Amino acid sequence: MEQIPEELKGLLGKPELQLGIGDLAHVTGVSQSQLRYWESKNYIQSIKTSESKNRKYSLKTIGEVHFIKNFLDEGFTLTAAVKKAEKRKEFINFMRKVIIDRFEALTEVDGHPAIDLGPLEGQSDQNIFAILIDQEIILRLLPAK
Repeated sequence: MEQIPEELKGLLGKPELQLGIGDLAHVTGVSQSQLRYWESKNYIQSIKTSESKNRKYSLKTIGEVHFIKNFLDEGFTLTAAVKKAEKRKEFINFMRKVIIDRFEALTEVDGHPAIDLGPLEGQSDQNIFAILIDQEIILRLLPAK
């Protein structure tokens, strides 16, 4: 059984990847002028760096821009797209928290890759395992290792 490295938990919790505005525009397909406008409306935020006056954007902001753009492409107004992106962000934050808080270890179950998600409430002798079998995720309650 392999424990999750603390640095991986830290990466999931606080992504350090940063892009300049040109790279963000390229990656997301949103123009730099749109990004500046969104920032002026506080829909997205750049990271203030001491070494230059250039805008830098976090991995979190890359996701926000992606969500807003997708909702705009679906025909929503900018205001509605931002609200829908905020809701989506709540689910992403929840998913990140589940991964960080519940991930116990990488392991194998019956020769298949598995993730130990820790004990089920009230059953400390059994853990929940997510097992990859034929490209499907199967959840099983098994004795804790």
